[in-house]
Amino acid sequence: MRQAIRRCLVPALFVDALVVGRAAAEDRRPTLCLREEKAVFSCAIGSRIVSLCASADIGPGQGTLVYRFGRKGALELVHPDPPRPPGSAFSTAVVGDAGSAGDIVRFSRGDATYTLYSLTVKGQGDRDGLVVTQGGRRSHLRCRDFALGDQAWAPVYRAMLPRAEPAELDLPR
Repeated sequence: MRQAIRRCLVPALFVDALVVGRAAAEDRRPTLCLREEKAVFSCAIGSRIVSLCASADIGPGQGTLVYRFGRKGALELVHPDPPRPPGSAFSTAVVGDAGSAGDIVRFSRGDATYTLYSLTVKGQGDRDGLVVTQGGRRSHLRCRDFALGDQAWAPVYRAMLPRAEPAELDLPR
């Protein structure tokens, strides 16, 4: 009997350790998302954090998608504020050319356009970051580490956001 219990218990503990370990690894990404939100995209850029957070109920015309930028306890930008349906606040596109492919999420606030991106660049690997365009000037802020969550862009796809125009991303090579 003890051997049977041990045979069942040891694998169960091993699986629990894997799940807890995997969750802990995912939690190592810095995030500004709330506990009840899913961090779709989140990374450190310099001394700040950029996060795109989705509610569990996100879908066409429902739930929330929120962009936050700044430091924990000192947010510099929240979009949209106040919250509104994701399709009225964000757009998305699959981008690519002969040398890269990936996804973007874009929004505008005043005269500034913000584009979060996750790309695979031929010969260079994965690149994640934020491009801010304002007054004809473009700032490219690259993530220090990998930015996508375990579901990648799935919550964004579920929201069925409008297509970002232009559906392109001009990054320094």
